[in-house]
Amino acid sequence: MIEDAHTRLMKKIHEYYKLNFEWEAKQTHVSGIAIRKLLNEIRAIAHERRKEIQEVRAVKPKVKSPKYRESNLKAQGSKK
Repeated sequence: MIEDAHTRLMKKIHEYYKLNFEWEAKQTHVSGIAIRKLLNEIRAIAHERRKEIQEVRAVKPKVKSPKYRESNLKAQGSKK
């Protein structure tokens, strides 16, 4: 099974949560290297996920929120 970027990102964030406890408790050289490496991996996956979202948004129609449409209808009604 191929994992999507969201699933990989969530796994890395959970891993970060655990490593951060270790870093906060010990603040060793090794734990610092491990957490910085993990943060770099999270950044790369987040960048990938951002691109996925942008690709989906590029093909979806641009729909305004219901509140926006409602306010436009009220504005159009008051102009008459």
